[in-house]
Amino acid sequence: MTSNKDSDVVAALAGLGREISTGSLASRDFDVHGVKTRLVTNSEEVVLAMENFFRAFKGSADDEPDIAVSLFVVESLDERMAPIQHDATMLYDWGMVKIYHSGQLRFQKVDARARIAADVEQRISVGFAEKDLLQSDWLITNLFFYPLWAQLLKECGLFPIHAAGLVKNGRASLLLGRSGSGKSTLSLHLVRSGFGILSDDTIFLKEKDGIVEAFSFPEEINVTEQTIKLIPELSRVQKFTVNDLRNKSSFSIEEIYPECVVDSAIPAVMVFPQIAESETTLAEPISRTEALALSMRYGFFFLDPSTTGRQFEILSILAKQTNSYRMYSGRDQKELERVVTGLLENEEINNQTSGERKE
Repeated sequence: MTSNKDSDVVAALAGLGREISTGSLASRDFDVHGVKTRLVTNSEEVVLAMENFFRAFKGSADDEPDIAVSLFVVESLDERMAPIQHDATMLYDWGMVKIYHSGQLRFQKVDARARIAADVEQRISVGFAEKDLLQSDWLITNLFFYPLWAQLLKECGLFPIHAAGLVKNGRASLLLGRSGSGKSTLSLHLVRSGFGILSDDTIFLKEKDGIVEAFSFPEEINVTEQTIKLIPELSRVQKFTVNDLRNKSSFSIEEIYPECVVDSAIPAVMVFPQIAESETTLAEPISRTEALALSMRYGFFFLDPSTTGRQFEILSILAKQTNSYRMYSGRDQKELERVVTGLLENEEINNQTSGERKE
């Protein structure tokens, strides 16, 4: 049930942000695979970072937003700015970022310098951050904006998952793994071998008529110095953005592989990669039960009470419609391509001969 009191909390914070802002507010609209987000902010730096983050998803101010986000940059926080309610319980702890919930309200804090509140039923979010926290686009987009926006996105039926998506002949291989599992390096190897890409880090899942489809999110690819040395084409990148917090650099993949981004595809294979200290690559099949258990680790804020059931259902369908593998990625690029292509071809043969999946 919607609580007017809860809705008023976030509306009041938006009013406070407008009241304390000096100068005019900027508004930008983005359309992410049919889910419309409107951003209001008092910061030019936030506008520029968000325009780059959503460069593939321009929206129209004429459309009513599904999600409304207000982000205000201040010199210093005070007790009025999105305080966490005393009865709120923690949902998620990622060191600098912590998420709490109380009824239909969600609260986020980023160390001591940012506070955000969201109403999941009304799909509105309001945040305040001290200027010295937002020293890079990545801090603005991934720490200040993304966490609660991702939950509001799920309320609209679009579910982010921490995975890369590679496409060949209209069918997708999803690579699910944490940072350091080799997703970005593997994705680059496959793109340079002719695969299309949905993303190397985050894709969106949506279910319709019993089929889960994967949608793109072509943000910049993050690579280590080792990967830059490993792939010769990366020497042609004109602009790397250094992310000291993650010890990585990022770049737009379309700078060196034009038109490689694919909008959407039906997943046929799920792969859980890890880096192997060998030349060769080995893939081992796993059951759909194990694939479901592993994939649950990579759904953003999986335990949020308002969408847990639906997210579990979507991942269950995904595990049923794909073949799944653990993959130990070797250094030989041609071997990598051969193994992943072979997994997709094997899935095509299975579809032609049997509708069964290994339990």
